[in-house]
Amino acid sequence: MEKLIQLNTVTQAMRARDILKASKIRSKVKRIPSSDGRSPCSYGLIIFSNYDEAIKTLKDNNISGRALGGKL
Repeated sequence: MEKLIQLNTVTQAMRARDILKASKIRSKVKRIPSSDGRSPCSYGLIIFSNYDEAIKTLKDNNISGRALGGKL
């Protein structure tokens, strides 16, 4: 099952993706448009497997964002 982690910038999302790739966790960067059309968009990282391990790995590497159920 795919799960999403929301990040603020594309650079942060790409860095997070690369960190997870080094840990053999598959993920993909996705642009998330703003809901009101006025706020800037954000970027998400879709995690395909090992979600709990992905969260731990990102926390250990000082990546902050919003995961399902709260902040990283």
